[in-house]
Amino acid sequence: MDHLSKITPHPAEAAPSPGGNEAQADHTAAAAGSARILAEAAAVLAEIHGAALESLTIERLVVGVFFVGVKLANGQGGVAYTPPEVVRNAGRRILRGGSPMVRGMTAGAVIRGELINPFAEVIRLATLNALSASLFAGSRYCLDGGDDLSTMDVLFIRRRVCMVGAIIPLLKRLRELDPAEVVVIDRKKETQAEAQAGYGVFAPPEQAAERLARCQTAVFTGAAVANGSIEELIDLVPPEAAIAVVGPSAGFVPEPLFRRRVALVGTAMVTDSDRALDLLAEGGGGYRLFSGCVRKLNLLNVPRLQQLGLTSS
Repeated sequence: MDHLSKITPHPAEAAPSPGGNEAQADHTAAAAGSARILAEAAAVLAEIHGAALESLTIERLVVGVFFVGVKLANGQGGVAYTPPEVVRNAGRRILRGGSPMVRGMTAGAVIRGELINPFAEVIRLATLNALSASLFAGSRYCLDGGDDLSTMDVLFIRRRVCMVGAIIPLLKRLRELDPAEVVVIDRKKETQAEAQAGYGVFAPPEQAAERLARCQTAVFTGAAVANGSIEELIDLVPPEAAIAVVGPSAGFVPEPLFRRRVALVGTAMVTDSDRALDLLAEGGGGYRLFSGCVRKLNLLNVPRLQQLGLTSS
């Protein structure tokens, strides 16, 4: 299946934006899948923040090697994974110029998809994450109190787990949780080495449909949102299976994912915007961000967990 070629760490994305023929040429069906999710998240935030979105501006933008980061004028920050294919496709457009400055744009315009930029959809995702972060400190969402997906052990104990996009720290932790099976779908050879070391069974992306069809818990990285494959991957998961989406790229209001059967979003909120963007500007990736710039959290879809008969132990 074509969309399986987009599984991390070699995802493909073309950022849709309303900027004429060149922007339209970069639009793909996969990106449109994530665009629906981002549009729904934007609608939730517009309802919550209202007119404030039209006066709140982008203060700083960093397009790093692995992540895009934004800082809003209110100090809140957000990050999102930059798919390699977006970087490759952006080259010709950057050389031609013509993209307006992002700094000073209103947050409302960015999350509505009005930005014309080679990295428009990743910037949009990072901005959605920045606008969502303050909501996680209140009572709107249910958090489990843990700082790692593995604290929700009911998702893994004696269950067949399929992970699309390797999360090495979680793989190592899963060995203590006695899963029935752990399948890791990834292209990286080093990931295969981890699996062969006893953390799980490695499978190539070509087996994704088969492996997901028999899993009891599916774990997708937030990169699947950034690269546009998330909806198609969710569709491959059996109705009775639990789905978790993990990573800082999934840091937006979770309603769109919850509507799509996602039982848990394990993400992170930026706690030090300036330091986070400084690290990204120097080519830093996820591990450096987690060294003091972000706080992990688990957002629970309680009705879905109850429907599945899963509660935290």
